[in-house]
Amino acid sequence: MVEEVMIRIACSQYQIEELPDWERYVVKIEKLVMDAKKDEANILLMPEYSGIEIACKKFNTDGELFEALQPLIPKYIELYQKLAQTYEIYIQAGTIIEKIKSGQFINRAYIFSPNGAYEYQDKLQLTEYEKSIHLLQHGDKQKIFETSLGKIGIAVCYDSEFPEIIRSLVQHGASIILVPSYTTTLAGYNRVFLSCRARAIENQCHVAISFVINEVNLSGEFDHAYGQAAILGPADIGFPDDGIIVQGQMNQPMLVTGKFSLEALTLVRKEGQVHNFEDSVRFTQINKEEMRFVLF
Repeated sequence: MVEEVMIRIACSQYQIEELPDWERYVVKIEKLVMDAKKDEANILLMPEYSGIEIACKKFNTDGELFEALQPLIPKYIELYQKLAQTYEIYIQAGTIIEKIKSGQFINRAYIFSPNGAYEYQDKLQLTEYEKSIHLLQHGDKQKIFETSLGKIGIAVCYDSEFPEIIRSLVQHGASIILVPSYTTTLAGYNRVFLSCRARAIENQCHVAISFVINEVNLSGEFDHAYGQAAILGPADIGFPDDGIIVQGQMNQPMLVTGKFSLEALTLVRKEGQVHNFEDSVRFTQINKEEMRFVLF
């Protein structure tokens, strides 16, 4: 009999603050990592845009904030690299805005390994607001992160609302999908949360979501963010009836930690009440045929 290996993810409901200096940011993040480790987490998931906090002060425009972040990014990478190694934990550090060429930036989600390695996934789909500021570019590549815990994919916030994005990750072997998010209306929160529930069901995979919470005012635009972090799975045998493994309290600063096993996914894909993962592969093959139009 194969021993069941439990994986624990700590999802942060995170408050972005105006901090006095870099040192205070380091103290804040190290405490967050330590708290995740106390919860025996293997992975810490932070939310979208949480990296803008390293600027430590308010700016008048998004452009000013984005430019101010650039010289700090090497320190940001070094910090998370060190914390992941020191505390022996994978850290998905939310996202940070990184310049790719003059006047053009990308929303980038770094993931750090306990072995010192790090990589990133760029956001693939931009929201209407992100398009409107004419500074952000969309990513064009997906990556699978092969870890000691299995294969992991990252879908940044709005990306989770596209079934084909998650389907591609899962069909390339990812069984854990990390979704760092930032939503400024309850409708936006519900779109992401409900999309992630659907992605977990239709792909028979685990989806973990992290959110920014409460007031954010670092770039001249005042936001009120909404979030309720969660870890989700298929609503099938071996899982809660609603598929929600664990969920936080709306807009309360907290770590939401839950555990699961990849063996449970293997079992549900083989013996579940439905076989979404297997049947979606079959449908993909059918769908490659020419669509038939019937006139009657």
